[in-house]
Amino acid sequence: MLTRLNIEQLDNQQRAAVESEAAPLCILAGPGSGKTRVLAHRIARRVEDASADPRHVLALTFTRQAANQLKDRLSRMGIRDLGSVGTFHAIALAQITQYRADAGRRAPVVLGNRRAAITELLGSNSTLRPAQVTAEIDWAKAQRLEPDEYRHGAGRRRIGDRHAKLVADIFTRFNEYKKRRGILDFDDLLEECTRLLLSEASFRNAQRWIFRHLFVDEFQDLNSSQFGLLQAWLGDRKDLCVVGDGDQAIYGWNGADAQYLNDFRIFFPNAEVIKLDSNYRSSPEIVRAANAVIGKTQTGSERESAPTKIFSAGYKNEEDEALGIAHHLRSAREPETSWSRYAVLTRTNGQLLTIARHLEIQKIPYRLRGSNELLKLPQVNNLIDQLATSGASFSTTLSDLLTDFTFGPEAQFLEIAQQYNNEEQYPNGSSFRQWLKTLRSADYHDGSQGVELSTFHAAKGLEWPHVTIAGVEEGLVPLNNDDEEERRLFYVAISRAERQLFLTWAEERTVLGKTKQRNKSPWLSLIQTATAGPFAPSKERVSDYLDKARSVTRIDLDVSCQERLNVLNDWRLKTARHRKIEPSSLIPDNALSAIAKANPSSLEELAITLGQSIARVRKIGPEILSVVNGQT
Repeated sequence: MLTRLNIEQLDNQQRAAVESEAAPLCILAGPGSGKTRVLAHRIARRVEDASADPRHVLALTFTRQAANQLKDRLSRMGIRDLGSVGTFHAIALAQITQYRADAGRRAPVVLGNRRAAITELLGSNSTLRPAQVTAEIDWAKAQRLEPDEYRHGAGRRRIGDRHAKLVADIFTRFNEYKKRRGILDFDDLLEECTRLLLSEASFRNAQRWIFRHLFVDEFQDLNSSQFGLLQAWLGDRKDLCVVGDGDQAIYGWNGADAQYLNDFRIFFPNAEVIKLDSNYRSSPEIVRAANAVIGKTQTGSERESAPTKIFSAGYKNEEDEALGIAHHLRSAREPETSWSRYAVLTRTNGQLLTIARHLEIQKIPYRLRGSNELLKLPQVNNLIDQLATSGASFSTTLSDLLTDFTFGPEAQFLEIAQQYNNEEQYPNGSSFRQWLKTLRSADYHDGSQGVELSTFHAAKGLEWPHVTIAGVEEGLVPLNNDDEEERRLFYVAISRAERQLFLTWAEERTVLGKTKQRNKSPWLSLIQTATAGPFAPSKERVSDYLDKARSVTRIDLDVSCQERLNVLNDWRLKTARHRKIEPSSLIPDNALSAIAKANPSSLEELAITLGQSIARVRKIGPEILSVVNGQT
């Protein structure tokens, strides 16, 4: 069990949060402040002094991974007989299932894929696509909006009035569809559990008897539906402890509302609020860099740390950037250390694929985290199904979808789909699904010990001694505009680093087949000022990175380069017309120029030129080689 020695190892703020007798209690825990440690110690302390019975604990997290980590930590502290630890949806489903079993009814049937039903309800003449309607309905349900409330503008709708009316109609019909078949979808679980708690006295009394001590992690990520369910579980009782950080609220686009945390005392007037603002993860320099982005002044104590390196580099394009990152990782790696101590973070998943290709060429092991997390999202699975069933019309379907989504996880996923579309000579739905399976298992070499490649969102809650953040430029950081959530997202990314931070950007970048000039992010100057920069390496050092990184990909110019480029352009134009796609979607301009300069004579040379694996160029490679060699 917990000992006084454990308590003594906590700092004053952590000890106050663990020992406080307040209820409700709100713990504001910044990055690296030990929030999981404090939450586990508080549960264990209350079990030890008998102010809480472990069998009556309900601990709510936002991921299964977080739930397992909390249970494991409590188990190591001697707390094993816990009531329930899990996500809102998992706990709600378990309670609904038990309620129905007690009433002699079958367990709820949960609709895993809503796309088919919504596609049927929407019809073929709609100006909106099923994936877009599904995403909008998800958002409305997170806000606890009924179809008529949504129709008349309640909440912050993300589409115009004309389209909102259509979504509201489909919303209504979809509810009727589920009711006729007696099924629930994922979001219905929260609503159904809340309804039972409010309307069924025996169910409510049983659940409140079972769950008497409530703990909630990542409270800033609650949406309206989750907060409503929490209130229904709690009732007029006060035994509630929440942990969160408003500066890490990065899911507003998905319905989360940080005001439940930031205004905790409005919802719970007699609550105590305790701050944990000492960062035990990152060096003082990195803490100052992160705080500069959100305009925050550090109030916690600064710990002593090993010498910190914060530096940056600009590159000509994303290919040079990926090469520079690969060489930086080799240069920065300390002897006898695991590659898993290093991470590369990006704003979008498409950036990760480019970086992964170059790490593979440089024989650097990696783990691709961001894509796997993205592919688990329900709204992304709807898009996957739509593209996978498109058959030979894959490119046309993708092109249509690209006009529907300009932000959020859908837009990030479509950037990945565009990567497949560029790589395949004859893209189609079935091979796309197979390609995604390969992407899901994209660990390379010793993957468990590889460099972590992750999006900002997927990196939340994780940490590494050495972090590279790629694409720190306008159009990515921030992605769309200088809003507060974009700042918080960059803050989260920076605060993943413990003692080394490398920031990179490109002067031009090809996105969805179009090459555009870029400017480095204005937030870099905030970091430079806060950390007493300059921190950028000299141009000579950046040049050295590229010279060394290109040692296996160096290309030689010859007098026929322009002629090859002309022939390749003609071939690309003819092929693109046949496939009814944009030429740049077949092969981007910079890739075409690289092929013309390199004049590859084998698939191996072509793969090196394009920075791709041989497997990825095998289908279209022979055709390119025949064009280059004048055989077509």
